[in-house]
Amino acid sequence: MDRLSRISAEQRADLVAYLDGELPEDRTREIETVLASSPVAQNDVELLSRTYDLLDQLPRPAAPNEFTEKTLATARLEGIRPDLSQSPTVRLARRGAVLFGWTLGLVMLAGLSYLAANRWVPRESDLLLQDLPVIERLDEYAEVDNFTFLERLSGQPQLLREMRTGGGREGQ
Repeated sequence: MDRLSRISAEQRADLVAYLDGELPEDRTREIETVLASSPVAQNDVELLSRTYDLLDQLPRPAAPNEFTEKTLATARLEGIRPDLSQSPTVRLARRGAVLFGWTLGLVMLAGLSYLAANRWVPRESDLLLQDLPVIERLDEYAEVDNFTFLERLSGQPQLLREMRTGGGREGQ
């Protein structure tokens, strides 16, 4: 290893675990190899070691007597805290959500059914609107005795024009 090469962040984190004696055996051997060949790593270990020594010299704060009791009481309460998913309120809310979901689905289905029926199923009034030109001239068609007259009339466009303008009725 180069004398001035830096160590990686992972190796630096492993140095802390190495000093605490928490590294697995294979990682410990790897760190010892790096320490043997890198003055940078040796310097980092020395700095960490001094930092630990300074921390050991600081006065240790004493916890109040009731700290242990409060901590254990809190831990016990967390252990016996009821499961909220089994509470009546949550079960009622869950049932309400399911009921709301089904209701919403049925309302949407009814709305889609209405729109489909309204759009694609013909109504009687729509059929009457399609036949409106025939209905408007129904009185004129009622005067026709048979289809032979209509066939002859369709062959004579001049006569049709006269009938439309009312010229044929004035002579009668």
